[in-house]
Amino acid sequence: MSTRNEFNIALQFLTRLPVRGDVEHSDEAFARSSRFYPAVGLLVGAVAAGVYFVSSIFFPSILATVLALLTGVAVTGALHEDGLADTFDGLIGGQSRDRTLEIMRDSGIGTYGILALIFAFALKLTAISEMWGWDAFWAIIVAHSISRHAMVEVIGRYDYARSDSAKFSKPDVSGEDLTYARLWVLGILAGSALFIGIWATLVGVAVMAAVASGFAQTYVRKIGGYTGDCLGATQQVAEAAFLLGVVACL
Repeated sequence: MSTRNEFNIALQFLTRLPVRGDVEHSDEAFARSSRFYPAVGLLVGAVAAGVYFVSSIFFPSILATVLALLTGVAVTGALHEDGLADTFDGLIGGQSRDRTLEIMRDSGIGTYGILALIFAFALKLTAISEMWGWDAFWAIIVAHSISRHAMVEVIGRYDYARSDSAKFSKPDVSGEDLTYARLWVLGILAGSALFIGIWATLVGVAVMAAVASGFAQTYVRKIGGYTGDCLGATQQVAEAAFLLGVVACL
């Protein structure tokens, strides 16, 4: 299976962006496509950052930030935001493992999900709008990319919580896939250190790693692993945490 096909699968799964040519799907290719999640995040971040850059020429920083965040939602079809809402509804509203999984599968959204979306959006909005010019531009790109790598780490470390409809399981994401994804991240972080600064990058990554890891441990303890909703929630939590770490340092 070609590398291009695996990238196209990742692009098709994580975004609403058009994919050129036919995509050949298989369980193996789908699992291996996770190595390109940081690359897809880089693309999504570049689009959102581009909107931020153009908007900041005409509008105040806070409005440019809102437009950049809305662009990210539009490009991904709110995939991760949906996971964030479902996960918080389940984790807080479910008293047992089975009830938590049942709530997560429900297509409706509850109070906890709405609050999670509001606070996640508010945190990202405030963090980015507090940065200046190119710092905000590059932070948007890096945050989108490495937060999607957080999803790959979860897939590689933990088991799928449901007994059915599993798109991933721990053996399917190999050490090679993890290494490949981490190499993407190392390259992106090298660029981040150059454009945003070494300390801002290190603090952002440290905050993101601590928060995302703690969040993952929470749902693993509650339901015995992860679900697709948990992956989306992890991306959102990791993105916000990285931006908070960067702005704290800057």
